[in-house]
Amino acid sequence: MTRIAAATLVFALAPTPAKADTELLPDVSVHLLAAHYAPVDTDFRWVGWIGAGAGLVRAGGVTAYFTADVETIIGNARRTFDANQANYHLEVGARRRLGEHHEAAIVFHHVSRHLVDRAKTEAVDWNMLGVRVSGQHPGRIPLAYTASLGRTTLASLVGYRWEATGRLDATVVTGEKAEAYVAGDARYMTVQRSDAFPRGNFLDRAGEAGMRWRRGGRTLETFAAWQHRNDVFVQRPGTWSRALFGFRISYSGR
Repeated sequence: MTRIAAATLVFALAPTPAKADTELLPDVSVHLLAAHYAPVDTDFRWVGWIGAGAGLVRAGGVTAYFTADVETIIGNARRTFDANQANYHLEVGARRRLGEHHEAAIVFHHVSRHLVDRAKTEAVDWNMLGVRVSGQHPGRIPLAYTASLGRTTLASLVGYRWEATGRLDATVVTGEKAEAYVAGDARYMTVQRSDAFPRGNFLDRAGEAGMRWRRGGRTLETFAAWQHRNDVFVQRPGTWSRALFGFRISYSGR
């Protein structure tokens, strides 16, 4: 926690131009995802994400921003499309460009998990304070990366402590109108074991491949993926490995 606080202080006190321009709402983004699990069961048939974000103000090369996402898990226990989880992701932070292709950010991320039309006896949520770096490496095979390290300031029921994440995305074939890509991500979490969640530290990971179409700030992706995830249920531990087949649509305007 001390290192994160020190990094926050360095970031906040980094020198900025004395006459820096201030810009309100310098960028906006929206995105959605829909994917089908394979194999399926009564709790996990579809997953959907929808969210948006905006840079609130930019001054001296630093942008304060906010994002909000809702993840919905859909099964068929009670009806054909039966939403059984709604998980909310909220994030505020400050990001700064590092050269032409890289960016660093201080982030505060909140996750709150809920059951839909089902009783939930305890709160399941956590707050994460951390740092994130991201960027692109142009070349014969363009590569995009994201990595983060954070520590929880609150963790209800699940006992999360430190989180380290990483993602790589490589464009392997580029055409006139579309491109093929492969990507992988990992999330390592340290946890405090409890009677309610009797498991230790864990590693989530995923890999995917697909096609991507770009038009200005608009992007469409179709993909096939494999995931290994922990804590897939809201109020009890659970692990599974499954395939997903789906699409993403996103827009980023600056």
